[in-house]
Amino acid sequence: YARKVPAVRFGSTETCLQVMGTPLTLSQDARVRAFERGAEHVMQGNPQPGYYIGRGHKNFSEVRIVKSISKGEPGYLEEVPEGVSGFLVNRGQNLMSGYVNNPQASAKAIDHENGGWYTNLGDVCFWLKSETDGEQDVYWMSRESSLLIRGGANYAYDQINEELRGFLKEQYGLGDESISVAVIGLRINSEHDDDCCATIELKDAKAIAQIRDISDTFLSASKKAVSKGA
Repeated sequence: YARKVPAVRFGSTETCLQVMGTPLTLSQDARVRAFERGAEHVMQGNPQPGYYIGRGHKNFSEVRIVKSISKGEPGYLEEVPEGVSGFLVNRGQNLMSGYVNNPQASAKAIDHENGGWYTNLGDVCFWLKSETDGEQDVYWMSRESSLLIRGGANYAYDQINEELRGFLKEQYGLGDESISVAVIGLRINSEHDDDCCATIELKDAKAIAQIRDISDTFLSASKKAVSKGA
């Protein structure tokens, strides 16, 4: 590691591959520090790392991290606070005018009634205020399918998964080889909020021997170990 980082350019076909990028106006050390901040990021006491993908291109491409990209849902196109994960949206001269011969898909992807935001990127990100110049630096976390929405807040499935694995290992003395955890979101009680559902596989004799204890105590005890609200 020689404290040299790549020049990132981030985008999709619909955005001419130019939604944002790491600003070359920053010094090499400042860009290194931006990458480090993403790797070190913690939210509500839990690790929430992100990969630094830069900023929108000034006067050309504007970006925002929002709570929701579904019309009618609470938080639609509402910007999230610093450090909180949300959906990446984009507007600007880099954006296509629409899909050829498909006005319905175009209308779904670009909300001309609310500022012309392109909502079809499908990326989950967060932003941090730059230590160098105070601008918003954007960090990529995962794809949209990896985000659980609950109570107007967004939670990464990977984050909840790791928190539950850590809880199982600490609470019941189990190793990685003893358990397998999968977290999904199902809309059971609301059309807008996800219910957090977890499946746990006990993989060896040590874990199976504790099945009754885990069954009796896991649900109530684990709520204190995962991201608040999830």
